[in-house]
Amino acid sequence: MKGILILGGMALFCAVAGAQTLHGPNVNPSNLAVLVEWEKFTGRQADIIGDNLSADSWAVFREAPSYREEGQKSAIAEQLRRWQSAFDGNGILEEGEGAEPYLGQPLGSLSDYAVELALPMFPNRMLNQQGELVASSTVGDRWQMGDRDNRHHREAKKAFQALAVALVDSGMAEAHLRLAWEFTGDWFPWGIDPNGGESMGTAADFKACWKFIYLAMEEVNPKFQWVWNATVGFDHFDPREAFPHYPEERFSNYLDNEDKTLVDFISADIYDADGECYYRVDNPEDEGFEFTPGFWNRHEEERKLAFEHFRTKVFEGRGNRAEEGESATYGLRYFKELADEKELPLVISEWGPWANYVPQRNSKEGKFLRSGAFGGDDHPEFIDAFFKWMQENEVGYAALFEFYNGGEGDIVDHTLVPGYWNTPREGRPRVSLYPEGSPFAKVTDQLHPRAAQA
Repeated sequence: MKGILILGGMALFCAVAGAQTLHGPNVNPSNLAVLVEWEKFTGRQADIIGDNLSADSWAVFREAPSYREEGQKSAIAEQLRRWQSAFDGNGILEEGEGAEPYLGQPLGSLSDYAVELALPMFPNRMLNQQGELVASSTVGDRWQMGDRDNRHHREAKKAFQALAVALVDSGMAEAHLRLAWEFTGDWFPWGIDPNGGESMGTAADFKACWKFIYLAMEEVNPKFQWVWNATVGFDHFDPREAFPHYPEERFSNYLDNEDKTLVDFISADIYDADGECYYRVDNPEDEGFEFTPGFWNRHEEERKLAFEHFRTKVFEGRGNRAEEGESATYGLRYFKELADEKELPLVISEWGPWANYVPQRNSKEGKFLRSGAFGGDDHPEFIDAFFKWMQENEVGYAALFEFYNGGEGDIVDHTLVPGYWNTPREGRPRVSLYPEGSPFAKVTDQLHPRAAQA
């Protein structure tokens, strides 16, 4: 088996029997207060920290090295500034979701953690043929940016190399780069479909862009670790079609002069959410109907049956390799078998529970809206089974996506850490998501108390 040792912030995989899965939070988007709260809650130093880099244009990549300069900064430079301030001995002084700042400092220095950064394949907006900044998903020739003659080529190469310089300078030369994360979905501009289409790329397009970015950044720093990351349960194509492996090809870059697999980790994101297993309609005629919270898992037998279905489908699905009686979902089992085949570690870049019921924004009456999710809510069985699966299947590391989405409707997705999700915000009282009469009805500092306890 392959285990992990953390030495100077670098995750090293070696032959260690019975190695433990490493854990930590994803602090998206650079709210490192989550790391402080995670370490307080667990009583130990995290092993790995995740974050998602955000860029609205190529300029945001190019300006990344300016993170040390005074004044307003673009998104990635600001994220790197926050990383520096969290570990400079002054503690975290950024405000969290509430009015009060999260005061505190991580238990370790930056070099004590493995760091995984989700890296966009394209910025949110790119120039169209008319020279207008538009959603990059509408720019069809973005997929050819690796071609020297493509109009995006030079700008894109400068952008990724500037980012590489900034990461090295900020102490993250050995960062795990989760390039084009969740490419099996359709919610990012790097989502793919084997048949292509107006906005989606093909598997070949994806691999060509991966190779271009990989070589551009490796030219600056060959120590980055590359994470190929899909989302569990999206069944419209075989993800391995987009695996960046180039047999019998010699790269022009002197650092890559042999046949090469341009991946160091195979990764999957998994949440306790699946419409087939958990979904129920409270009021099919009126999507805007407000109601007091209820849970699919209020009934013991229903909960057990739903989760067994989920476990079979999402944990054990083998995709197009499924035999008779097995689930054809591209589940954790599929990615474990792929990792073993490629002799690479399997890691979980995002995981967490999934809430169904969320407080309405600025609702002084504490009314509730149904979110667009269909998950397990406060579900300790998921936590127990997931941790057991990771141990039995030698998962290298797992990052809890401890993220409060404060957008319209205040959708609270995946939080476990107490006190973080329900901090006071203007116009919104602390509320409980639990029905009157529930033993958790008075709980207002946690979204998922049973799951958190597990």
